[in-house]
Amino acid sequence: MTPAMMLRMLALAMIWGGSFLFMRVAVPEFGTGFTAAGRIALSALVLFAFAAAQGLSLNWRAHWRGYVWLGALSAAVPFVLFAYMAKHLPAGYSAVLNATVPLFAVLLGWYLQRRRPSWSKLAGVVVGLAGVVTIARFGTVTLTAATFLAFVAGLAAAALYALGAAELRRLFSGVEPVVVATGSQLGAALLLSPLLLANVPLQVPALKPGLALVALGLVCTAIAFVVYFRLLKEAGPERATTVTFLVPVFAQIWGALFLHEPITAASLCGLGLVLLAVMLVFEKLRWPHRRAPIAAAAVALSPCTGRCAD
Repeated sequence: MTPAMMLRMLALAMIWGGSFLFMRVAVPEFGTGFTAAGRIALSALVLFAFAAAQGLSLNWRAHWRGYVWLGALSAAVPFVLFAYMAKHLPAGYSAVLNATVPLFAVLLGWYLQRRRPSWSKLAGVVVGLAGVVTIARFGTVTLTAATFLAFVAGLAAAALYALGAAELRRLFSGVEPVVVATGSQLGAALLLSPLLLANVPLQVPALKPGLALVALGLVCTAIAFVVYFRLLKEAGPERATTVTFLVPVFAQIWGALFLHEPITAASLCGLGLVLLAVMLVFEKLRWPHRRAPIAAAAVALSPCTGRCAD
């Protein structure tokens, strides 16, 4: 990987890590529905203009059903879920939950393709879930009905992202990635247009939340897609997806710097376990013992066991 590609990957991780910060700022002002719908509407407009400038055709009449379906899985529903989650959980928590996408991809591939994953990938799933449980059990957030639902919403959004990736390969395997991104964002915008229209602010919003929403749509969604697709083309999917390792790190940093969210031992333990899980899923690390009890090993890996409550 060239230095230019590494810089683009670092920039993408910083941008996507910032998206959770911007949601924490925008959601209290605009609400869950308008934040998600507004973000997608801005992104769809920018991507459509970009695709048109490149002379790319969406072939909308032939593919609109696929675009709407993919838009629902990869943007519309997950963005609503993440916006709800941002209302109740710190930015770092949200990013860690988002990093479980590869774990769900393993389980989904096992179910859909009837192909048993390697021991390394299975171990990654268990270790990743241990990381989420560590944050939920020992973190700074008090578990209430609302925060529990926020955790569920984050995991559901990650599962939908994984399903969306599988559907993308099934429906649009030979289509230019920018075209698919633009079409799916337009499909998502159509689905969420009722939320956008029904929740239009009755007065001019404050500057800070307004800028956060614009940054979500233009930077964290539209520009991030363009950077990611270029990275996919240059580095290939396996290397490009390692950006997942870095996003929670920057989300923790941005949350601490700008929202004064504490970085606790529990959050670091949970983050470490999720990053280890993603590395196991991508087989950057190999699970050492084929027949070792996976669940017991995952517990042994956690330095937080029995100590993070402090």
